[in-house]
Amino acid sequence: MYCFLKMLKRGVFFNLLIVLGIMSFPHLSIGQGVFGSISGIVQDSAGKKLEHAAVTVKGTNLSAITDSKGTFIIDNVPAGTTVLAILKVGFKPLEKSIEVVGGETNFVTGLVLSDDVHELDEVEILIRRQKFAKAESEQVARMPLKNMENPQVYNVVGKELMKEQLVMERTDMYRNIPGAVPNFSAGGSQGLNIRGFSNTNGLRNGMVTSAIFLLNPIILERVEVMRGPSGTLFGSNRNTSFGGVYNYVTKNPYDIQAGELTMTMGSYNLSRVTADINTPLNEKKNVLFRLNTAWQSEGSFQDQGFAKIYTIAPSFIYKVNDKLKFTVDADFTRGNYTNLSTAIGNMTNVKVRNFKDLKLPYNRSLINNSAGINNGVNNVQGQMEYKFSDKWKSQTNFLYSEGYYKDFIWTTLSYITDSTLYRQFRNQTPETFGNIQAQQNFIGDFKIGPFRNRVVIGLDYNKNYNSLNRTAMTTYDTININKPVNDYSGDKINEISSKRGFSATTFKSESFGAYVSDVLNITSDFMVMLSLRIDKYSTKGNYDLSKATYSGAYEQVSLSPKLGLVYQPVKDKVSLFANYMNGFVNLGPVNQPDNTVLVLNPQYANQLEVGAKFDVVKNKLAGSISFYDISVKNSTRIDVIGGKNFTVQDGTQRSKGYELELIANPVKGFNIIAGYANNENKYTKASTTLENKYVTASPKHIGNLWVSYTILDGVLDGVGLGVGGNYIGESWFESTNSFVLPSYTLLNASVFYDRPKYRITLKGNNLLNEHYWNPTGTPQKPINFLASVAYKF
Repeated sequence: MYCFLKMLKRGVFFNLLIVLGIMSFPHLSIGQGVFGSISGIVQDSAGKKLEHAAVTVKGTNLSAITDSKGTFIIDNVPAGTTVLAILKVGFKPLEKSIEVVGGETNFVTGLVLSDDVHELDEVEILIRRQKFAKAESEQVARMPLKNMENPQVYNVVGKELMKEQLVMERTDMYRNIPGAVPNFSAGGSQGLNIRGFSNTNGLRNGMVTSAIFLLNPIILERVEVMRGPSGTLFGSNRNTSFGGVYNYVTKNPYDIQAGELTMTMGSYNLSRVTADINTPLNEKKNVLFRLNTAWQSEGSFQDQGFAKIYTIAPSFIYKVNDKLKFTVDADFTRGNYTNLSTAIGNMTNVKVRNFKDLKLPYNRSLINNSAGINNGVNNVQGQMEYKFSDKWKSQTNFLYSEGYYKDFIWTTLSYITDSTLYRQFRNQTPETFGNIQAQQNFIGDFKIGPFRNRVVIGLDYNKNYNSLNRTAMTTYDTININKPVNDYSGDKINEISSKRGFSATTFKSESFGAYVSDVLNITSDFMVMLSLRIDKYSTKGNYDLSKATYSGAYEQVSLSPKLGLVYQPVKDKVSLFANYMNGFVNLGPVNQPDNTVLVLNPQYANQLEVGAKFDVVKNKLAGSISFYDISVKNSTRIDVIGGKNFTVQDGTQRSKGYELELIANPVKGFNIIAGYANNENKYTKASTTLENKYVTASPKHIGNLWVSYTILDGVLDGVGLGVGGNYIGESWFESTNSFVLPSYTLLNASVFYDRPKYRITLKGNNLLNEHYWNPTGTPQKPINFLASVAYKF
């Protein structure tokens, strides 16, 4: 495994995956034989359409799950006589023999299930067989669009993979995304760098969250990462970044009573208790409730440090009838921890040029537990969905998202020499950040003549606000790391802050967006996506409470187009795609040294991308390969004129590269997920110190791999092993490209025993005991272990 990950930077990853595919699928032959499709409606004996029934073609890996209307479709079924197996919890299983006519959609009637209390082990086995399969999601394109029909690349990490890997925090999820580098903000938010661009604000069920976004993975069904600048559907890049947008999809209630209680213990005094409880609230099962909650406490591998977090996340669904459904869900999270992302300041005077050469011991902290963070996040989200007909539906969404710091001491370590440094702080107590979003979508799937159209027409309203109360960056003391270090006291910091005084400001902004996206089937195999967004942003600027004045007011209007082409030479099996995508970020006016004001235009990123997606060998081999080029324009830079620093807006930046993802299920119970990304992100026109420099924390080579095998029958049914890891190439820590953020290789493994009523998991992380640093310069965990027991009911 270690050798495999090291080979990533030698450029042999593609060859290895090709060999792996050939070895695993010796009989690969796309398009052999004649195939047809099977569709139908599953209902109960009273005629009620049944959602979430599992429909399988016996003897194959072809399957589908019925939608809210009880309908399903299974493509690429070999012509001839076959047997459908239909399973749903609470009903007797049904098998039906049918004759499949090649080249046609074969509609099956008489799919009626009768009541029964049945565990449906076969459904569970089906999930276990293909646990890494990419989930189809309407939130990716805001319309019902399959992955093979979408000209945009996206990746999915689902809850089954999270369970197998004992995911404790979001960074563990991100390591399964090709090309993703986990990132951190000083306040505790976790995010990722993708395609060379950083972001620590994700979406929640497709909606904009607050700037502070604590999130416990216990509430997640999956995380979706849509690659490339995605301003057309998702707006300004405050929550998306030019490299892509990631969307947290929360767990929804379902129509049976079930649950799971889990306890996890681990290195550094880790304790974690979680509960996932689901139940219908009435006999009709049209009012559903689910509750996810977690409490976690952990120490640190360093001589100081702790983290405590707890979450409660209720969720409700009310199905009024077949046309109208309401969903309301929320999560309330509280955190108390030391600053896990202590910032490293200027490294100019340090002689060593790499974190590995710094003299500071890896397990030593230069702050202590009294200088920490106390914060929380409240998210309340609602959706009303109404179906006008089989062709049109309305989707009304709302999200209130607010985060706050009750206490927050931001610490920066600025090196004077290799052994001496300043300890500096900025006190941010208290502060609030929030976002309120209302959204209306009309989603259609209809034909005009022979041409199929899938359309979303949407309106967005966003209100973003914050209330800041902070001191300027202040030097606490000067220390020598070779000598005893004085205490770093939160009480003393508060005393210094009170004497120096706080600066209090508030900020509000509004944006109104309107967008339309249409996927037009020119033929059944050739599709065109045309999308456009118009977005108006306005703010009065910052309000200074001490002066009772506003500064920085402005308005901007942005246009964000998108064009995508998809051609499927083998229907639903091989897809060739190309796209032009756009993203934007609003920029406020700048005061110049000569007392003039420079009114800025929005900053834009434009992407060109081509690639291929595939899902072949009876759904056993899937993935994608893509090549992209992202050009950023209207960046600001400093130009020295007459000895004064003037801001000009002609800066440019370019990110280009390629990415590969492979998801495989070569034999029953054996699953593979692998990825590789190659990226180069440079400032092509910028200030003198930045021009032709690489963007920080943006490595050229990134690889991920996870291989899992589970025994699915016999006396060892449920025993499994997972092994994998990551390679992150070296990158630059400073914008001047003079100090190295070193490369690292992580090796992880898990052993588990998964039964219908319980699951036992042992996990080892960083088994090579690698020393590595995150993009803020904070040391990360050495080798550590986890043990977990879950009871399912």
